[in-house]
Amino acid sequence: MVLLCIMTMPLKIDPRDWFETRRLAWMPSHFARVSIDSIDIFIHGEAEAWIAENTQGRYAVITCAVQEKNKLLSKVYAGFEDPAEATYFTLSFLSKNKDRRFDNFI
Repeated sequence: MVLLCIMTMPLKIDPRDWFETRRLAWMPSHFARVSIDSIDIFIHGEAEAWIAENTQGRYAVITCAVQEKNKLLSKVYAGFEDPAEATYFTLSFLSKNKDRRFDNFI
């Protein structure tokens, strides 16, 4: 009889992911807010996937209406509970994708 010894690594399950409390559907006022309107609208999903994969804390990606000069504009923001993660997102993802705008392809 041959015994196999299998080394197992402990699973690191984040309870915020498990109970779906990491991504919020609303943005609390204490979150550090980053506008992601500077990138193409078609990669907002990529931005959200990047945030989920590369950060640890709670976050929110929301669209809200902002009034500017008698106009209502739709703005998209990513919010982070940890301001360091907002900086990391801005430097890593936004700076890399700043040239990926829809109007650059027209």
